[in-house]
Amino acid sequence: MSKGLLTLGVLSLIFAALVYPAAWVIAGGATEAYMIAGKDPGTFQMNEELFDPPKGASKESKDYRDEVLRIYGVPTDETTRVLFWPAEKFIHPKQLPGLTILPVYKEKGENPLQVKTVFFFATRMALGAAIVGLVLAGIGAAIRKKKVPAPPPPPA
Repeated sequence: MSKGLLTLGVLSLIFAALVYPAAWVIAGGATEAYMIAGKDPGTFQMNEELFDPPKGASKESKDYRDEVLRIYGVPTDETTRVLFWPAEKFIHPKQLPGLTILPVYKEKGENPLQVKTVFFFATRMALGAAIVGLVLAGIGAAIRKKKVPAPPPPPA
């Protein structure tokens, strides 16, 4: 039994060591986009036609970017890295082609997996696996049978 506990402890520690590298590999496939609460897709075309760029604002300005985001939904200030979401759901507007927008419809149950969620769980999994590994290895080592010393030779 002590060998089994030691083995499980070592496997848990190996798992704890591999969780973060696995999270980095998974995060490598993320798409960075402005994740916004999307408007009805039917209004996109009308909003694009009515688009009026802010006066005196360059295409690199925050005001211009916010106006482009308003075409598709409620603007946000920061991008979000998203995983495992279909490429056809991302929008690259013609007004600002370098911009990647992801309109999300929470009322339809859409909730893209974010990189920060992956690392949130990776931290807890690594910590939990390390603690379990240390406990199992410690118990296994503590109950390990010690060799009984050989009895002294009988007196002659």
